[in-house]
Amino acid sequence: MARSVAVNDDPERSLPWLSFTLAGLMVALFATFGPAPEAWVYDRAAIAAGEWWRLFSGHWVHSDTGHLLWNLGALLLLGSIVESRSRPALIAGLAAGALGVDGLLWFALPELSHYCGLSGALNAVLLLALFAVWRGSSSAVPVLIGVLSLAKIVLELISRQALFTHTAWASVPEAHLAGWLVGLALVIDWHLPRRCKIGYRTGRMMRLFRYRF
Repeated sequence: MARSVAVNDDPERSLPWLSFTLAGLMVALFATFGPAPEAWVYDRAAIAAGEWWRLFSGHWVHSDTGHLLWNLGALLLLGSIVESRSRPALIAGLAAGALGVDGLLWFALPELSHYCGLSGALNAVLLLALFAVWRGSSSAVPVLIGVLSLAKIVLELISRQALFTHTAWASVPEAHLAGWLVGLALVIDWHLPRRCKIGYRTGRMMRLFRYRF
């Protein structure tokens, strides 16, 4: 019978080396190629022409220094929280969040030609981090933060501008909402009874994520 793995059983796993490695990658890309490098950003026309790597690389490049620093801080904080519980969960959150944002950009926002930045995918990681903190303390604070983060996104959708950041490229709150909803879906899937979980039927790897989170 499978059993849950205690989060502190492996001290090495609690070190957020992946979060710091990914943060270093973002800094290295910015230092090497500069802001919003043409060959790396999400470019709808270029993707349609076959440059599929932009669906991945667009999340890891940024429009200016401020954009980079905001996402760098969020990745280090939220990524470390999630990774200290489960490194596979962090990978799943970033990957699913990025896919969710890509799907929204491609199918729901055909008029948006260019996009870059990790903030959309990080909203999925935010929900995982809040879930991890809530699960460890049963405090209402993570739930409140989650509700406030959704309220912020809704206000940005209404006002069509970011509340706290001002970057060279305009904010895309729809991408933040896509990431937030993906994170919520992951939390629900991992928290529901096993017989109700969609992921439980999708394969061994998703079961591993749940047992270790």
